[in-house]
Amino acid sequence: MVFSNSRCLFVVFIILFISGCSSIGKIENEPLTQLPEGKNRYTVSNYLEQHPVGDTLFVMAFSGGGTRAAALSYGVLEELRDTHYQVDGKEVRLLDDVDRISSVSGGSFTSAYYGLFGDQIFDNFKDEFLYKDVQGDLSSLLMGVFDLIGRMFTTSSRTEVAIDYYDKNIFKGKTFADFQRSGGPMIIINATDLNSYSPFIFLQAQFDFLCSDLSEFKVARAVAASSAVPILFPPILIERHDDCHYQKPEWLSRAENKAERESNLRLKESVSALNFYLDKDNPPYVTLLDGGVTDNLGLRTILKTVNFTGGAKKAFDKVSQIQKPPKRLVVIVVDASTTSETDIGKSTTLPSIGDTLAAVTDIQLHLYNTETNTLLKEKLKQWSKKISTEEHPVTPYFIDLNVTSIEEQADRLFFNRVPTSFSIEKSQADKLIELSKQMLRQNPEYQKLLQQLGASNKN
Repeated sequence: MVFSNSRCLFVVFIILFISGCSSIGKIENEPLTQLPEGKNRYTVSNYLEQHPVGDTLFVMAFSGGGTRAAALSYGVLEELRDTHYQVDGKEVRLLDDVDRISSVSGGSFTSAYYGLFGDQIFDNFKDEFLYKDVQGDLSSLLMGVFDLIGRMFTTSSRTEVAIDYYDKNIFKGKTFADFQRSGGPMIIINATDLNSYSPFIFLQAQFDFLCSDLSEFKVARAVAASSAVPILFPPILIERHDDCHYQKPEWLSRAENKAERESNLRLKESVSALNFYLDKDNPPYVTLLDGGVTDNLGLRTILKTVNFTGGAKKAFDKVSQIQKPPKRLVVIVVDASTTSETDIGKSTTLPSIGDTLAAVTDIQLHLYNTETNTLLKEKLKQWSKKISTEEHPVTPYFIDLNVTSIEEQADRLFFNRVPTSFSIEKSQADKLIELSKQMLRQNPEYQKLLQQLGASNKN
């Protein structure tokens, strides 16, 4: 093949870009001599004091899956917005009952946007993210000839380009302090720490171990960490500072003792992951990648929080000191994972490397998702029983939305063919939004909840 001079030059740039000098992580968390206190702490307990739960403790989990996941979770928010019921003679939206949203990867774009801007999401999010060729924009920024030349003389990573783009075009320079000021549900963004082999949760309790203030941290940087697909995007670094002389908190010591006493392996792993940050001999940098590596549903955070509190009874005993316990525990899981179609097993032709990797990834993801869903569903029932009394029964509702919830085969086929990327067609986004609404409406547990509330969709 004959190459023109310009094409040869471009190929050289690509090679230099891919194999050039190593990138150096940008550190954006400043050290503290004293950790934030009181209302300045972005924690579940502090949020609960400022935003008491009503009759329904309502938690949502948005999975990974690129723009497909963002569109599905957005559609669920629209459906909840349009669903109303009466409370003391006043009409309220089911959306306003949502207390927490835990999210991973693509789902974190929707949760973070809603947490920052509230109902503005219904006016702006489609144009600013769902309909936008984010992947194409990032490729243009990274692969333009002048950008390539510039990148030959910089150690800044591709992820930093993505962060700047998200910060300017989607999250408008907002920090976690803006979550606290918004008055909406608490947003919990999840990533994966390659050093501690565990989920990294963007809460102040996690940042305490780093002697840093989460309220000053950019939302765009957290979302980028949550969605930094391995290999495509280099990790994001957060430094562990020692300036505040942080010591092991009592709640962690209690959890450690409980894990040993009960031989609770899940709790042991969670404790070990946090103890990792207290050992000064360990690497000083938290190295973050896509949250889907450790939990593609964002549900493990809920389990971990209850475990560290000492169990459901203790958690709700604390709640009852502030307010009466809820009557309902509601969890909605928006799972955007797909099932790849391959030719494996259809002939004696051995599967390609691509088909094999896709199948292996699907198997691991679906098995882990199933295990997580089953575990939380069982725990939700147990928690409800433990906090229920004869005078105050508590009813659990576990609402799982995934590809198997789609009734029409043609719609399931469409869903599975939407790529896991940050670039889908406008028509694909619109159809995903409608599918997510249908999935929610047709869910039996959701119908039970609506019947119990006397709620209905107004559209």
